[in-house]
Amino acid sequence: MQVLKETTSYRASLRGRIIECAMQEFAMHGIRGVRMDDIASALGISKRTLYEIFRDKETLLFEGVKVYEQRKKEMLKEYSEAGHHVMDIILEAYRMKMEEVRAVNPAFYIDLVKYPKLDLHMKENKLHTHDDFIAFMQRGVEEGFLRPDVNYDMIPHMFDAIGQYILSNQLIQKYSIEELFSNYFLTALRGLCTEEGIRLIDEVVSNTKTQ
Repeated sequence: MQVLKETTSYRASLRGRIIECAMQEFAMHGIRGVRMDDIASALGISKRTLYEIFRDKETLLFEGVKVYEQRKKEMLKEYSEAGHHVMDIILEAYRMKMEEVRAVNPAFYIDLVKYPKLDLHMKENKLHTHDDFIAFMQRGVEEGFLRPDVNYDMIPHMFDAIGQYILSNQLIQKYSIEELFSNYFLTALRGLCTEEGIRLIDEVVSNTKTQ
């Protein structure tokens, strides 16, 4: 019984290590640029062991993205529960995203949409979080940072359309991810904000430029 418990614990630990290693490699080299052999070699394990835990690269990527999403969600939840208002939370999410894109190879984002299982998961996840998004934006209206005359039901669709346009027109090859995300996100966000919300955006952007 003890041996079974230790084996299960080892497998769980190894699974976590594989995900961490794989996501680091994907972020550095792009998803297509990393083979399962590379991941096994980096961890010092056999390919057989790797395939016993993840049957293919798409499954590994899928699980890695889910871990990343959950980690980000928990960080923002903790930040929110510390007493921050809606604009603080939005701008913290923006800061986190900017840190991410500075560290990630653009090829990762280009490759990401080429995996059907992951693409479907991301679309379903957006549907599941729709009501939470609307409630969050309404809270921003009540706090005086977001405009009350906006149809917030449309906003996720508009952001999706912009993201798809960027990828389909290969703008990533012309501009940096950081520049693309900063310009389209902050421009759109300013359009949703009251004067007080815009003031906070400008303050954060100004501080970012001086760092």
